[in-house]
Amino acid sequence: MLNVVKSPYRTAYENLAFEQELLRTGTPFLFTHRDAPCVSVGFNQDIEAEVDAALAKELGVDIVRRQSGGGAVYRDEGCVAFSMAVPRDLLPRAMEVPERALMALGAPAVRNDRNDVYVAGRKVCGCAWQDAGDLVVFHGSVLFDVDLDAMDRLLAPGKRKYCGTAMRSVFAHVRNIKDLVPQMTADEFQGALERALLASVSLGAM
Repeated sequence: MLNVVKSPYRTAYENLAFEQELLRTGTPFLFTHRDAPCVSVGFNQDIEAEVDAALAKELGVDIVRRQSGGGAVYRDEGCVAFSMAVPRDLLPRAMEVPERALMALGAPAVRNDRNDVYVAGRKVCGCAWQDAGDLVVFHGSVLFDVDLDAMDRLLAPGKRKYCGTAMRSVFAHVRNIKDLVPQMTADEFQGALERALLASVSLGAM
């Protein structure tokens, strides 16, 4: 059984800290949140090679480093992020849940070999995971109504050389889920996604 938590916070810094508090309880959970504009970079990434830091500072966009791997992600209030903490042996099944949940919401979702989810050939959800002792945490960021122009301007791989063994982000064409459900608000979608994620778990994904 997952402990379901909707974040009361609105910044990436607060939500990263809150997630760590949840992890310290040792209890499996599903945590959803939406952040003020930010760029979240993977644990092994070179920030300066991934993000236009000067533009981020000018626009007041936070740059945070998460504990999981994967590529750089732009998030704002139109992105619904989730974290699912489960026992280690259930990670492969947890990776199936975002695809199942989006399909339940009516999106023809397809998961690739990096566990990212696509709709009609465009990426709508990026995923990553981290080892957290007895639990593993599976993260996802679902593009509902994100400012794609800001994303394109801020995520700037290739502007400078990578340092050492830093992980490079993989480019993908993206789209917003709101294109498919224009009548929904971000708040409504967050609630619907949370319910769909839980239903996907209870129907056998885990």
